[in-house]
Amino acid sequence: MNNQMELAVEERTVTGKRVKQLRKNGVVPANMFGHGQPSVSLQVNRPVLQRVLAHGGKNVILLLKVGDRPGVPVLIKKVELDVVSGAIDHVDFYMVNATVKLRTQIRLHFFNESGASSQGDVLVQRLLNDVTVECLPADLPASVQVDLSMLSELDAVIRVGDLAVGSGVTILTDHNELVAAVHLQAHLEKDEEPDGKAEGVAATPGTPAGGVTERP
Repeated sequence: MNNQMELAVEERTVTGKRVKQLRKNGVVPANMFGHGQPSVSLQVNRPVLQRVLAHGGKNVILLLKVGDRPGVPVLIKKVELDVVSGAIDHVDFYMVNATVKLRTQIRLHFFNESGASSQGDVLVQRLLNDVTVECLPADLPASVQVDLSMLSELDAVIRVGDLAVGSGVTILTDHNELVAAVHLQAHLEKDEEPDGKAEGVAATPGTPAGGVTERP
């Protein structure tokens, strides 16, 4: 599979309130499930997991290795964080089938600069964090690229339908939805900001695997 990374995990026998001690020792409790299989209790080294996440792990097929057993292909479905420290408290792994299409959210990666940004009081708005895609696990992209150089003049926009993805990937998000746009800053100050959109601030990557579903 494309974008595949290996992650070593161990079986977990500690449950309930006793998992607090695991966390204190730098170990994250985890569960693996999917395809009607019973949930498997696992644990993973927190620094190792953090490195995987830093390299786009939420959008990557991981090969979970438990001892000498064959690796199990999974996606990270959910990551829970401690509300005070921000440390990873728990992670859910979802088993994937190479022959079954996934439907999930993929973050947008903005690159280059808009040629219009040099035209006085012009502001480039990034209006979308991610898009929903459907594809086989092997075709799952780590991100969807957004080339801001396409915004070359005032009032130029990039819509979801302008985004390029691999031939095996279908974007399900409304193709008319705005991804980025160029406006006069003075004009924006007079109008209300679009709900939930940050003015001129890079979008924060979403949690693509949080809504993973599979399609036959």
